[in-house]
Amino acid sequence: MNQQTPPLSVLTQVRDTLPLRPLAPQEVRAVLERAALKLLTLMDVPGPPVVVGELIEQLPRAIVIRVDGLATSGRTHWDGVRWIIEIAADEPHVRQRYTLAHELGHILLHPIADIILPSYDQNTSEKRLEAACEFFAACLLMPRVWMKRAYFGSDIRDVPSLARLFEVSWGAMRTRLEQLGLIARIDIVRAA
Repeated sequence: MNQQTPPLSVLTQVRDTLPLRPLAPQEVRAVLERAALKLLTLMDVPGPPVVVGELIEQLPRAIVIRVDGLATSGRTHWDGVRWIIEIAADEPHVRQRYTLAHELGHILLHPIADIILPSYDQNTSEKRLEAACEFFAACLLMPRVWMKRAYFGSDIRDVPSLARLFEVSWGAMRTRLEQLGLIARIDIVRAA
């Protein structure tokens, strides 16, 4: 991890790459792909798996708390001093990692979410924010360039092996492969 860049400025640098205007649904994914890659580059993460807990630990105003019996996979709130990320301690390791990445998306987008993700058609700004954080988590844990390198640069093409390499669930891997056009929807049904 890059110790030369102050951690707080890392999120500021990533936010500064995001356009401060309402984004159409088709723009959101491209913007979030770039934001996740920028964060990984600034934090000097060389390849999979992304140790998302370490990324968050380097943020000066963020803490992760694992909670038994949490009603949701995770939640984040600002206590006036720092970001508190609570995640369900009883969920599998891969789910906890994905939840951490999702909650990091909330922290990243918090100051600008109302601007860039306004309500659109039938989707409220809250629904758009949740979908954006889900996609950000996928991009952070399974960046496009790393996925293509793993998929085309080796003979690892099956979902379980790729999921192990990136330390994500099989479902998350199948969804990401589909998003990237590396497998077709029908392949997902056959792989299940």
